[in-house]
Amino acid sequence: MTWHRIAAFVIKFRIPLLLALLGATAIMGWYATKVELSYEFTNAIPTDNPKYKDYQQFRKQFGEDGNLMVVGVQTEHFFDQEFFTDYTALTRRLEQIPAVENVLSIPGAINLIKDTTTGRLRAVPLIARDGAAGDADSLKRLFYTLPFYRGLLYNPETHAYMMALRINRDVLNSEERAVVVEEIMKHGDAFGQKHRIEMRYSGLPLIRTQMATQVQQEMQLFLILSFVLTAVILFLFFRSFMVVLASMLVVATSVIWSVGTLGIMGYKITLLTALVPPLIVVIGIPNCVYFLNKYHSEYHKTRHKLKSLLRMVNRMGIVTLFTNLTAAIGFGVFFFTKSLLLKQFGLVAGLNIMGIFVISLILIPALFSFLPPPGARITSYLESRWMNRLLGTLTTWVFAHRPWIYAITI
Repeated sequence: MTWHRIAAFVIKFRIPLLLALLGATAIMGWYATKVELSYEFTNAIPTDNPKYKDYQQFRKQFGEDGNLMVVGVQTEHFFDQEFFTDYTALTRRLEQIPAVENVLSIPGAINLIKDTTTGRLRAVPLIARDGAAGDADSLKRLFYTLPFYRGLLYNPETHAYMMALRINRDVLNSEERAVVVEEIMKHGDAFGQKHRIEMRYSGLPLIRTQMATQVQQEMQLFLILSFVLTAVILFLFFRSFMVVLASMLVVATSVIWSVGTLGIMGYKITLLTALVPPLIVVIGIPNCVYFLNKYHSEYHKTRHKLKSLLRMVNRMGIVTLFTNLTAAIGFGVFFFTKSLLLKQFGLVAGLNIMGIFVISLILIPALFSFLPPPGARITSYLESRWMNRLLGTLTTWVFAHRPWIYAITI
């Protein structure tokens, strides 16, 4: 009786409920625009893990090199005049990038010279900041007499040379980091192409940027694929564009809610939370199938649209509630782990799986109450011979061959 009253309430107040749903979705959409990508990938480790605690203590005492990017080359002709002059020019160009705070490189290396007047050591750059590269051979001889840089900026055995760039932390924690890393690599690749040499890049700014970009691209890819695949399956099953559009509207609304939930809670898009929107699509489609199949079967028997919608909610509401509830619990238990990444994923997934139930319970009955009743072509799958034969076979197996089923399962 309770579900019958809920069904009557949804049908009677369908316009206010649709407006409320539209308003809630607009708010969620606004919060969804504020969600940012996460560039920190250590949150998957449980916070009570001894190694994690040691790492946090190390960071507290010594800091971290999360804003250091390195650019390397390997060549036996590093101190050839043309190559070294261009390398010096490359260093100057990288220093001019606004987000680059400092560049440690061979052209920027310093030498300590004793001041005979004061008796103190004085730091003198090998190359004047406003000057050209100068004679590369003399610089080579001088530089190799400075043992401090051996193993830091060069390896004489492998002829490898490196420069290190310190990038502003605030920029690295924003979406501008991808632009900065791309500009650094653009200048480096141009230098490499001119001298036909392979440029090597590393460092956490590069790794985290590439990881975050891949997460964003794969999130979009999985979301598109899940929409397309479920839409095709729905169309092949129901043979109705309106059914497909209605189902896509339900899951699209649910996706907006899921991303909006991240924004409301102040979470970022991580390796796991990026999976929530495609997950919502896959879980939301069965809700639509349950409701619409019941609506079609009831209308096929009664030929009364509103009565069929009432029976749809009355009969399938409890079924859909428990299927969503069990799925929400299954994902929600991750909230009780010690991993921040899993806690965020479990909470967002669990809440939005229940949100799918609310959205489908309101949107499907209200929307189809305004649409024409399903035609014979749409409900023809109910009389499909191969489908009924398949279901009949499964029913026979279940009731006539239970021992075999138990044995095979075990």
